[in-house]
Amino acid sequence: MSRYRIPLFPVSIFQSSVGDNSRIQELVYPMIKKSSGKHDNPPDGWLTNKLITSFEDDEFNESIISEDGPNNEIKDQYIKVMGAFFNTSFECEIKDIWYNYYIDQEYQESHTHFGSYNDPNHYACVHFLSYNSEIHSPLTFDDPLKLVRSGSHEITGFSGYSDKFHVNAKEGDLVMFPSYLEHEVKAGLPTPEYPRITISFNVKITKFGDEIEENEPS
Repeated sequence: MSRYRIPLFPVSIFQSSVGDNSRIQELVYPMIKKSSGKHDNPPDGWLTNKLITSFEDDEFNESIISEDGPNNEIKDQYIKVMGAFFNTSFECEIKDIWYNYYIDQEYQESHTHFGSYNDPNHYACVHFLSYNSEIHSPLTFDDPLKLVRSGSHEITGFSGYSDKFHVNAKEGDLVMFPSYLEHEVKAGLPTPEYPRITISFNVKITKFGDEIEENEPS
């Protein structure tokens, strides 16, 4: 008797490395140092303790990938990595870019980057600018069907299932994933000499091959 187990509708994440992480560090570290103390309060609504983030500082965030300055190098590196993920030509808008800085057991709750119905984000990206998997907490994804599966036999009927996936990343890696995918960072160890620094950003694909993204949903 033949037996099959066929996984349907898989969710994919994409992982690679930026071309020159040291160069991005060289550009971004002085910016973060200069803004010391300015980004110490997490945004309202974030379920975190004391995460240092530039999420609400639009002027600072826009300067990370400024078209007018040397930091345009950063944008070029990110787009080059994304280009390796796709199987055709594309154009995109990088939006909502910011850094997160973990140094003393900070955490971030499970959340998505979906955006709004009228202006959805297609992908979210996390660049591990400063990261050591032996001392820093991993990026963790949640199964988007975990609530549905909790009421079925699927979880207990098959071995090897987990509703969590921990990304095995190294410094310089960039992970891209669908914006609807829930993810979180658990509290880690204090690492004052080696902070966990990530640059996150959202991506809207405006052209993919011959397909052009409409501005308004039909």
